[in-house]
Amino acid sequence: MKYWFYNGNDFIVVTDESIYVGKTKKYIKAELISGFEKGNIPKDVFSIPFSYIKSVENPEGASKIVVFYGDDSEEGIIINSKEIKNQFFLYLKENLSSFNYFKDKPKVIKFIKPQIFAILFSTGIFLWVFYLAREIEKGYQYEVVGGRQGLSGLVLGLAQFGTIKVLLGYFIVLSIAIMALTRRLKKRTLTEFLIR
Repeated sequence: MKYWFYNGNDFIVVTDESIYVGKTKKYIKAELISGFEKGNIPKDVFSIPFSYIKSVENPEGASKIVVFYGDDSEEGIIINSKEIKNQFFLYLKENLSSFNYFKDKPKVIKFIKPQIFAILFSTGIFLWVFYLAREIEKGYQYEVVGGRQGLSGLVLGLAQFGTIKVLLGYFIVLSIAIMALTRRLKKRTLTEFLIR
């Protein structure tokens, strides 16, 4: 078993079968250390059993190690000390011997998936709003029927601005999404992977 204290009031404990992550706020640090030496870990500390872990990612230059576990859960452990972060990952690498280790840049599609979905969603909404705006400018009238207006009411409300303002709004949203996409791509660094 090995443990680290980091970021002032956080700790990580790695046993033969689990990773424990917690904060020292509720505990006296000396009592925690004494308990760790005896193999005692507080019951209310968040734990991830090794059997649940699917993969671990350690990006270079970032202060975060991400542990993917369960069906689609993840735990980001932010460690500001580069030395402690590397010690922790190295210890996991040694203890998770059944995992495959490699070092590579993450796949582009995995890295930009949220931004792509945002662009596709905003484009779909834009097409709907633009169509209604064009029809309203031709003289057609629309109203939302039903008690709850929801997305249709929002789309119809945006269509009232007219085609020029709708186009302008879409290009602003699109440019923000593209800037976020390029900024995200610049953060794509060499990453160490442990994969089951």
